[in-house]
Amino acid sequence: MRKLVTVLMNIVLLIGAIQEGKSHGDQPLSTIAIHKTLFELNEEAYVKASPTVLGTDGRHSDWVLVEYSSPHPSEDDWIGVFSPADFNASSCAAETDYIDPPRLCSAPIKFQYANYSNPDYISTGNASLKLQLIKQRADFSFGLFSGGFFNSKLVAISNRVVFQNPKAPVYPRLALGREWDEMTVTWTSGYGIDFAEPFVEWGITKEDRKRSPAGTLTFGRNSMCGPPARTVGWRDPGYIHTAFLKELWPNSKYTYKVGHRLYSGALLWGKEYEFNSPPFPGQDSLQQVMIFGSMGTAEVDGSNEYKDFQHASLNTTRQLIRLLQGTDAVFHIGDISYANGYLSQWDKFTAQIEPIASTVPYMIASGNHDRVWPNSGSFYHGLDSGGECGVPAQTMFYVPAQNRAKFWYLIDYGMFRFCVANTELDWREGKSNTTS
Repeated sequence: MRKLVTVLMNIVLLIGAIQEGKSHGDQPLSTIAIHKTLFELNEEAYVKASPTVLGTDGRHSDWVLVEYSSPHPSEDDWIGVFSPADFNASSCAAETDYIDPPRLCSAPIKFQYANYSNPDYISTGNASLKLQLIKQRADFSFGLFSGGFFNSKLVAISNRVVFQNPKAPVYPRLALGREWDEMTVTWTSGYGIDFAEPFVEWGITKEDRKRSPAGTLTFGRNSMCGPPARTVGWRDPGYIHTAFLKELWPNSKYTYKVGHRLYSGALLWGKEYEFNSPPFPGQDSLQQVMIFGSMGTAEVDGSNEYKDFQHASLNTTRQLIRLLQGTDAVFHIGDISYANGYLSQWDKFTAQIEPIASTVPYMIASGNHDRVWPNSGSFYHGLDSGGECGVPAQTMFYVPAQNRAKFWYLIDYGMFRFCVANTELDWREGKSNTTS
């Protein structure tokens, strides 16, 4: 008698994951009119950040104490975190002609009100914040601003802080390959192929390990389709590496770690992780798959909060981690980071999902907040992607498609064949957007 095959699919419909575009329709960083900022540095004001070197224990995130003082405190004063630390007009797009050139052209990577932790700030002018930073390949500095978000005035600038080895490989994300016995590993670093050779060292647990080389991609400001991605939201994405781990044994536990061989001969390693390889296609087996969309990212320190929506993203992430044991794959079906043209948020998103994506395949699809932009080839013509027009999403994550920009693909996993479509391109009969 044939054995009854039970297939379990968890469709995660958490409140934070299913809120529609209105929940992340306003990117918090877009509330700051950075082009209008004036320099009014005050010798009596100061900002100090400590420690100056972060991640000395090897971690990819760390906490910074920011202390500040203003002789004229106000309830709409705010602290901005900038990376790279030099955030003056040198970051302005060269092709942009301004009648009255701005002093600042780079949005902060995060912000918080100056009185967030210290209600007495208005009366004393003194306060402090604890902010979490992640490795993003560059140093950081902090600015104290008055005048709110629409008429900001830079009052004081802090010292710089930096992670130990800021360019190190970070935030690995797994994805299934085109063949059932193939796993891909994608990660981010500050090392291009002119400086180091990227690879993955991997193997079945407690057996001999092998090394697979990785390809390297990146993109520039001119790859963006419009503002803010091409202007105030631009930030160098670093280098995105992908290696292919092939001919995996079915139902086996593998360990892996990413690495870079510097041309000086030195080896630079990431952390070690593990994953379970897929079963043979059609094998009598149980699959547990998490499917959700529209998650976005949020800050654990409470910064970048806008309209009280962002923390739902953290709730969803925690729930996914809690359910990770026994999960075979995750499908994030569009609206990935909600960066909306603020490129720093892609680092934040990949850091947030690292506990998930480093352990199980993290498969994505394209959403309007990842792809839609006028005259860019998208089916719709809104401004939803903030000028990204799909470039960061298709570069930061691997999908086993014939054309990664199209986001149409299928994969076999155990008892399932997953077919992933793309609603953001013209899918109608006779169109070529499904494959080529």
